[in-house]
Amino acid sequence: MSRRSRRLLATAAVGLLLGNVVAAVTRGIWNMAAGGANDWVVFAAAGRLLAKGSRCLYCASQLAASETNLLGHPVPWGTGTLASGTVNYLPFLNPPSVAFVIAPLAVLPATLGFALFVALSMAAIAVAYRVLTGPLGCPPLPTFFAVFAVPGILSLALGQWAAILTLALVLALWALRPRPILAGLALSVLLIKPQYLWLVPVALVVTRKWRVLLGLAIGAAVIAFSSLALVGPGEVHAWISVSLTAGGEQMAATFGLPGLAAGAFGTDAGYITMGAAAALAVGAALRWRRELRARPELAVATFVCLSLVLSPHVLVQDCLLLAPAVALAARTRPRLAVAVALLLSVAFLGDLGVGTIDARIGFLAVAIVTLVPLMALVRGDLSPDPPAPAAASLALTT
Repeated sequence: MSRRSRRLLATAAVGLLLGNVVAAVTRGIWNMAAGGANDWVVFAAAGRLLAKGSRCLYCASQLAASETNLLGHPVPWGTGTLASGTVNYLPFLNPPSVAFVIAPLAVLPATLGFALFVALSMAAIAVAYRVLTGPLGCPPLPTFFAVFAVPGILSLALGQWAAILTLALVLALWALRPRPILAGLALSVLLIKPQYLWLVPVALVVTRKWRVLLGLAIGAAVIAFSSLALVGPGEVHAWISVSLTAGGEQMAATFGLPGLAAGAFGTDAGYITMGAAAALAVGAALRWRRELRARPELAVATFVCLSLVLSPHVLVQDCLLLAPAVALAARTRPRLAVAVALLLSVAFLGDLGVGTIDARIGFLAVAIVTLVPLMALVRGDLSPDPPAPAAASLALTT
C-alpha cells in the first residue's frame, strides 16, 4: 500500500472516531433531555441526597425517590426489593466521597449537570492525550486510535467516570519517577472503581516503587476516612455490601475472564477463576521482575489492563483504561498498537447500543489488546523506556 493510501485511510479513521465522539455526546445529552436514564442518573441522585443532608446513599427507597425526582419518572430498568415490594432504581456503587465531589453538578437541572460532566470528561480525554504524546513521548497516531477507540468513548454517552479516571492514571504514569508520592495519590483516584486497580500493587511491589505505594495508601486512607465522616460506618458497610451483591449479580454479563467462567459454571466459579488468575499474575510478575523494573510506567499501565481482563466487573466504558498501556507500547511497537486499537473499535461496533455485544467477543477484544503492552513489557531488551522528546508534536503521524 502506498504512503498516500495509508494517509487517506488514517485520515478517514481519525474522522470516523472524532465523529463517534460527537455522536456519543449528542446521544447522551439528547437521552437525558428526553428523560432517559443512564449511569449519570445514579451518581447525580446520590449527590443530591448528600447535598440535602441525607446519609442514606445506599438505601433503595431514598435512592429510588431521588432518581425519580431527577428524571421525573422511575428509571425504566434496575430493581430493588423493599418491605413494600420491588422498586425500580439503580444502586449507587461508588464510595460516599464520590457523591460529595459530584454534588455541585448534581443539584443542577439534570441535563445541564450531565452536559457539564460530559464537558469535563472530554477535557480529561484531551489532557490525557496531550500528556501521553508530550511528556510521556508516545507516538501521536497510535495514541489517538487507543484513546478515541469506540468502546471507551461510549462512556461519554453513559456519563461514566472512565475519562476522568484515565486522566488520573496518565498523570500517575507521568509522575511515577520524578514525584512518586504524587503518582500514588493520582492512582488512588482509581479506587472509585477498584476493578481498575486491584492488581497494580503487585507491579508496584515488584518494581520497588515503595513511595508510590505510600501515596496510594495515603489516598486510600483519605477516601476511607472522608467516606466515614460523610455517612458513618453503617452506610460504609452498606456500600460494601451493595457493591459485592451487585458484582455477583452482574458478573456473567461482563467482559472479564471471571465473567466467562461465571456464565458457564456459576458465580463461585467466577471468583475461583479470579483468585487463580491473580496468583498466576503474581507469579508472572516475579518471573519477569527485571523487565518490569526497567519499564515501570509500562508495567503499571499493563497491570491496569490485567486488572480489567481478570476483573469480575468490566463493561464497555472501562475499555478507555486500556489506552495508556497501548500508547506506551506504541513507543516500540507503533504498527501493532495501531492494529489492536483499531481492532478494539471494530470489535465494539456492534455495541453502539450498549449492552448488546456478546461477552465472549468483548473478552477476546480486551485480552488481545492487553497482549500488546504485555509483549512489549516482557520481551523488552531490559533497557529503560525511550526518553520522551523535548517537545512532542501533536501532528497525527506515525
